Amino acid sequence: MTPRERALAVYDFKQTDIPCFDLMEGTFWPELSDDFISKYGMSDPEQIQTALGCDFRWTIFRTRYNPGWENEPVSNEVTFSDDTGSRILKSAETPADVRRLLPLDANLVQLPDFKKFRNTYPDKALICCPGWMPSFSGACEDFGMVQALSLMALEPEIINEYVQIKKEYALEVIRKAISAGVAKYCDFLWLGDDFAGEATMLLSPSMWREMFKPALKEQVQEARNAGLKVMFHSCGYVAPVYEDFIEIGINAHIGVQTSCPDMSAEELAEKIGGRLVIHGGVDAQKTLVEGDFDHVVEQTQRNIKAFSKCGGYVVSNSHHGMPDIGAEKIVAMSVGAGRWDFNTGYHGDKKI
Repeated sequence: MTPRERALAVYDFKQTDIPCFDLMEGTFWPELSDDFISKYGMSDPEQIQTALGCDFRWTIFRTRYNPGWENEPVSNEVTFSDDTGSRILKSAETPADVRRLLPLDANLVQLPDFKKFRNTYPDKALICCPGWMPSFSGACEDFGMVQALSLMALEPEIINEYVQIKKEYALEVIRKAISAGVAKYCDFLWLGDDFAGEATMLLSPSMWREMFKPALKEQVQEARNAGLKVMFHSCGYVAPVYEDFIEIGINAHIGVQTSCPDMSAEELAEKIGGRLVIHGGVDAQKTLVEGDFDHVVEQTQRNIKAFSKCGGYVVSNSHHGMPDIGAEKIVAMSVGAGRWDFNTGYHGDKKI
């Protein structure tokens, strides 16, 4: 099988020759890049992805930009605190204020050359990732988290207007990508939103269904109608809305924190196996940080075994960018999937 054939087979819950493998979002954070240089003598991302056996390649483009935003004060802290950083809707008191203060313009988005992307990787499964266009976590960022959650409960018409604006914008970005040939040259569209913690959702499932699900459904269907498969990123405990994901046409949950309640590989295979692809699941908070090389290999193989009867599993890290996830942990993931290039790969002084 070619990598593209393998990936598409997994998304159709069909048997593959070897486990499917991905480095989530094709992302190399600085510490990871430095570690691959020092431990494996590899500096080129394409060389590393080839050695790892990645079946996918990602094209990621920035979608949220308006003139003047680059001059707004922002905090170096990663926080949703209402009083920290740039909260462009902190003064919004009505739906009209939201529309006035949130001037999203899809015409400013610069799309990748999808044809060139396919020509560069003719045998790979290609993912179009149109940046970060979330509604729930976007509201927490734009209003401040406390303000956003308060509005959801007390003045939902303001949040409903925000969700409507974000939906219109996301749909226009998707349509522009379709017009530019994304469905002809790529296989998958990535969408995402974060609305859960590690043990519970940050809003009730019923509120999510009422306020956020319909808009997400329209985006998913726009992509599916064009022939793209849709992967949806959402961190944390999202098990209560997996059936909703399936209902609105999402093909895969990407990321997947298996250390969350009810979300072990075995539980996921039993509950949604054969109906929703799990793209990830090698936990970036527990396994890849706390586990040693052998433990990562074992956990990867455990995940593969859990989905062996129903299919629909892609080995990948559940998140990226953690400085304490070293290159050897990513390699261990690949070794567990039987994908690491043993002719070029080294672990410390030992060739593996």
